[in-house]
Amino acid sequence: MYRFSQLFAVMWLGFLASEASAYVAGGHEYEDSCNADGYVLTSKYPVTRTIGQGASNSYVTGIEKLYLGRSCDAYHAIYGDGQWCWANGGFLAEFEDAEFGFGRQELFCRSDEDLGLECRCQ
Repeated sequence: MYRFSQLFAVMWLGFLASEASAYVAGGHEYEDSCNADGYVLTSKYPVTRTIGQGASNSYVTGIEKLYLGRSCDAYHAIYGDGQWCWANGGFLAEFEDAEFGFGRQELFCRSDEDLGLECRCQ
């Protein structure tokens, strides 16, 4: 009986670990969620981003959100509006002054499995 409970505990922990999803870009880890508008990737830890150039540089630190819309649009509070797409090698969000590459990773939404399928990289 003891051996069965150990086996069950290991299997249960494995199941829980497989349910957690995290995405990594630029050394930062993000958790995902989805809603009627698309995906929301939220950094697990505060991220510091540089704003401006030259003498006018400033730094913003905090939990960041990356919005990947149903119509292949993207939004970031610092970088503004952009686009996102997926390919066999992962997915990418592009903005005028920044790029977030999620290599060898795949977005998935349990409530809408077709979410973002039309956003293929050209």
